[in-house]
Amino acid sequence: MPRLFVGAFASALLLAAGSAGAACFDLSKSEPHSLTGLLSHRIFPGPPGFQDVRRGDTPEPGYLLQLPEAICLTGDEFADPATMFSEVQLVETDKTASAMRALADRNVTVELTQPIPAMTGHHHRPLVAWVTDIVAADDPTAEYGTAATTVRAFYDALAAGNGGEAADFIVPERRKGPFSPDEMTRFYGGLVAPLKLLSLEPSGPDAYLVRYQFASRARACNGRAIVKTVNRGGSNLIVNIQALDGC
Repeated sequence: MPRLFVGAFASALLLAAGSAGAACFDLSKSEPHSLTGLLSHRIFPGPPGFQDVRRGDTPEPGYLLQLPEAICLTGDEFADPATMFSEVQLVETDKTASAMRALADRNVTVELTQPIPAMTGHHHRPLVAWVTDIVAADDPTAEYGTAATTVRAFYDALAAGNGGEAADFIVPERRKGPFSPDEMTRFYGGLVAPLKLLSLEPSGPDAYLVRYQFASRARACNGRAIVKTVNRGGSNLIVNIQALDGC
């Protein structure tokens, strides 16, 4: 089994190589940590020829993630930042095998460990990575008319470092301490890597499970939280946030 990566979140390094503005991930920093795209199941050709199962090569079942935009790699002798690609080979783990089967042919967000460049015939795309977590990618239309729009707006405001705007989505009596406008602006506005909302999904009545990442000068966070909401006067507001991973 591959060693599970439990390290820090780092933002993608942007390079001018390949096409302008393309995200070039640094493998020496175990990037990328997460990706979003269309998941599909594939039968890859294995030994002896690694070319065609129909001509006698061993079938190697696996998965591909089709990315919406091409990326590149750096930070390894087998990585060429000038090579752009939009398909990533994914490897299931014991934790994610059943979920990957269930989410095939859907848009997903995957958390990754041990990303490596293609080095052998068993590596069928320029990037190969093991999946430690997977969720269906958010469908904004599914949130229409629900409190999910409030939760999403709250994290969007934190991502922008705007504590005053974030406080507008919290019940008034909770807008103090760490949830005061000034404190949220101070913390989220001063992050080394801004907060990024990875997923948002229902978790019981008026509650949502959110996954997010950020990095401060003191630590990096790959976190989850249960966000509870309440409807007051026709408006949905956040009444409680329970961090599940200590950040």
